[in-house]
Amino acid sequence: TVDMRGGAAGWRTARWRGERMPVAADVALPAGMQPMPEGRAATVPEQIGRLEVRFTWPWQGVDWSLGYVAFLVYVFVISSYIVNIGQPMMLLAVLGITFGKRDRWRLSAPILLLAAFVLLIALTFQGTEYRSFDWLPLTDMAKVAAIFAVAASVLNSRARLRFFMFYYLAVFALYPVRGGMFNWFIYNATTQGRVGWNHLFENPNDFAALMIFPLGLVIAVWLSERNKLIRLLAFAGVSALPLVIFLTQSRGAILALVGGVFAYFLFQGKGRMKTLLTIIAVAGVVAVLAPKDVWTRMRNLQSATTSGELAAADDYGSAAQRFEIWKVAWKVHEAFPLTGVGWGAYPNAHAEFARRPGIAETARGARDSHNTYLTLLAETGYVGFALWAAMLSAIVGNAIRAMRRVGRYVPEYALQIRVILLALLSFGLAGMFGSFAHMSFLYLHLAALVGLATASNEEVDARERTPARRRGGAVVPR
Repeated sequence: TVDMRGGAAGWRTARWRGERMPVAADVALPAGMQPMPEGRAATVPEQIGRLEVRFTWPWQGVDWSLGYVAFLVYVFVISSYIVNIGQPMMLLAVLGITFGKRDRWRLSAPILLLAAFVLLIALTFQGTEYRSFDWLPLTDMAKVAAIFAVAASVLNSRARLRFFMFYYLAVFALYPVRGGMFNWFIYNATTQGRVGWNHLFENPNDFAALMIFPLGLVIAVWLSERNKLIRLLAFAGVSALPLVIFLTQSRGAILALVGGVFAYFLFQGKGRMKTLLTIIAVAGVVAVLAPKDVWTRMRNLQSATTSGELAAADDYGSAAQRFEIWKVAWKVHEAFPLTGVGWGAYPNAHAEFARRPGIAETARGARDSHNTYLTLLAETGYVGFALWAAMLSAIVGNAIRAMRRVGRYVPEYALQIRVILLALLSFGLAGMFGSFAHMSFLYLHLAALVGLATASNEEVDARERTPARRRGGAVVPR
């Protein structure tokens, strides 16, 4: 079968299995390929189909390189915690991009804005009395920026992006998702009835939020792939990941998930009934397997919202405590509005500001703000927040433009971008209840969006640069 890939390699063919299919009139043909006569069914080797029709395996057609392989190993390391070779792999990826022949650095506007953000926090790192005396927060953020630049550079073709999606989902299925499922159904290892895994995935709230990006990927695979086995496996993931989120009992992540589903249903042009039936099927699986405590926590939260009394949430004081912590974070930001208290210095500032009048005792101590946006404002001020928001806006804006352009040619590619954008929206909603600006997984999500937008724009540009010709009264781009 044939897929429609951009990049220097051009059009690639995979193993042909003899299926026949009609070909849409507005599909671009490779150079030298002649259109078939009207009324004749064309085989795929003779004429291009719409999107990877019956494309067999994810690794077919991938342009392998040192930088790309090292990046994939790095993703495995940070997701599985099997071996501690993340830094050597990232260094190898940097060397592969710098000196290799198959990759090159793609210094787009989002990468430059993130670099400016890192430069700002480096200049203000020790500028206040609450400064961190450990350079680890700053060096970690510099590494995250490097990871983002590497990912955006190696995810540079449709084939690489497709393999990355399958690979990322496989790694998550084998480690964090399997670990959470085993902890719940086999080991009965929970924290106050809430499931987690280990390391970065140990906190149930963070664990739930980090399931949102792979959920977006698996929905994109399920909606765009044609192979029945792949679609079946993807649907299993579509059912399993929401279940894991519900097992964590993270109300922030559940609300974010509901918000993302609502936005998807709202903005979907066609197939709303199919989407609704799928949501009902997945909800049925979750309702049967999710613990009763989940529904109790959600009902209590609704009661607290209706009554205005956070104590009604009946969650060991978690909701009321978080509200007090947010008040402290805003007071810290008001005291240091321009450049903040310094990257990684918020817990020290929180410990001092929480002792001031008007703050409940439950908020005292060196705490995190449990809010991505308040943490950014408190630690980097308006200047840092503006740079970070500008980076995010540049990525989202470019992805929306690419989605609209490629949708005229290959709707499935546009649908992939839309789903990943909605996953980012859900993750952003979850960011109101957790601090995620320092997590490398967020920047992998953003890099995938950059890669999908870049590949789509390059494919559309290549088609629109070539002259069109008519066949049967319809203009067919070549």
